[in-house]
Amino acid sequence: MKRGISLYSYQELYYRGELDLEGCVANAAATGATGIEILVDQMIPGYPSLRYNLSAAFVDSWQALLAKYRVEPVTFDIYGETKLYKGQICSDAELSQQLVELFKTGSALGFPIMRINFLVPPSVIEMLVPYAEEMGVRMAIEVHAPHRIDGPWVQETLEIAQRRGTKNLGIMPDFGTYCRNIPRLVLEESRRKGVSENIIAYLSEQYHESNKPTDLLDRVKRMGGNEAAEWLARRVELGVWINDDPSLLAPLMPYVFHAHGKFYEMTEDLVEPDVRYEDVMRVLGEHGYSGYISSEYEGQRLTQDIDPGYDEIEQVRRHQAMLERYLAEPAIPTSLQGGGRGAR
Repeated sequence: MKRGISLYSYQELYYRGELDLEGCVANAAATGATGIEILVDQMIPGYPSLRYNLSAAFVDSWQALLAKYRVEPVTFDIYGETKLYKGQICSDAELSQQLVELFKTGSALGFPIMRINFLVPPSVIEMLVPYAEEMGVRMAIEVHAPHRIDGPWVQETLEIAQRRGTKNLGIMPDFGTYCRNIPRLVLEESRRKGVSENIIAYLSEQYHESNKPTDLLDRVKRMGGNEAAEWLARRVELGVWINDDPSLLAPLMPYVFHAHGKFYEMTEDLVEPDVRYEDVMRVLGEHGYSGYISSEYEGQRLTQDIDPGYDEIEQVRRHQAMLERYLAEPAIPTSLQGGGRGAR
């Protein structure tokens, strides 16, 4: 396995202008990570143009950055814009053409993997297969909550890959699907916004239920929950965080092209308290995964109301140090693994 960083992790510093693109790459390289992941809509000039429009000067400057910091492009995160026109949704043909243009952008910048987000329907994904094969890029659909690894969207996509016999379509597990609890920072933010302890306890309990009430939001309203409580209930109801079974990855490992090392906070002793790294890293290691894991930090958005200067650079450094520790450990045999869906 190799260590990478999604530059999305530096989103707040980048947004405030304290880091530019080179600053993000430099900080990523300083952790010892060798792979770079980037979001087209965050850092690529010309977006949201949905046609290839990169200047030769930008391509040259990007290649110079990679050489200077001795890193390589790994994954290019793209989105399908379905709501370009008032009152109508883009057709499959329109959506696929958008993504083909973004394939061209990512390919010109040297990215071998195109991240497909979880709103792109399988019908469009199948339309993209011949383009990916022709261009020599691989599509990795992001297995991101609320989708589960054994859910219909993922399974339909894998069926396409198997039926077409393509090696250019696979998956990208996001570790946010392995949350043992609602992240602590989410609950702390809710408390600051006046959510009562009884509602927090109730929703934390419901988070672990496989069959949550279909009227969870209404129940919280009847409990006297404020707007912040309703928002927390809605996210639990929608499955913004889920606790999937890492062992379900095992038979799908030939299709795992990349992995998102989602994390919300890293303690000083290099622990992510809410994501089950010990379980998912064991599965990846035992089954010989040799791709990249990109640090993907999302805790800063949960602390903006109290600490707008939350140290993204330090948090990512700690996460990389944790990954380095895991990669140095031998795989643990399956017989010693515990857990399953809903395991804590």
